[in-house]
Amino acid sequence: MRSIEQSGRNVEDAVQAALKALGVSREQVEVEVLAEQSRGLLGILGHSEAKVRVTVKAGVGERAQEVLKEILGYMGVEATLRVVSDDAEGVWLDISGGADIGLLIGKRGQTLAALQLVTAMIANRQQPPEERKKVILDAEGYRDRRERALSSMARNAAERAKRSGREVALEALSPRERRIVHLALAEDPGVATRSEGTDPDRIVIISPRPSR
Repeated sequence: MRSIEQSGRNVEDAVQAALKALGVSREQVEVEVLAEQSRGLLGILGHSEAKVRVTVKAGVGERAQEVLKEILGYMGVEATLRVVSDDAEGVWLDISGGADIGLLIGKRGQTLAALQLVTAMIANRQQPPEERKKVILDAEGYRDRRERALSSMARNAAERAKRSGREVALEALSPRERRIVHLALAEDPGVATRSEGTDPDRIVIISPRPSR
């Protein structure tokens, strides 16, 4: 985090000088008063300026990295964290290099999803609503591989449904995974998809459409 110490005739002057030097607004910083101004004897002798330390608050991306690093430390996992992107759309962090990547991913990505939820909640906790961001965690490209596998599974199931003329039910999937399946088959005129059941056992049903 960026920090600067600044002096001024009074606390407010010192703060404003620090904000100008940092190029940020008052809402983006934390202010610590190191010394109040003193007028001295008769307002002349012993006069001293106010002094403050102004620190730029950590953004969601920086905070997410700190939180995730701390969580991995508690888990005893050594890994490298990389910021894939940090913009208005959200923060994307990738975990790599550890021997326990499979442990972090978990069955069907459930552990990774839980880590993502906790990291996002803590990283956004002190942010005003308009500055909160979506946080996405990945582990050595797992999300991309899983999306490709789900899309392939959906297309294969759709072909089975069309050949047999019967509905095909997929395994229980998370909301994100169900969305991938629905999107993968959205433009296939030969099938329709719907979700049934309740989480965490909610499934996707692929139904053949009658030929015209």
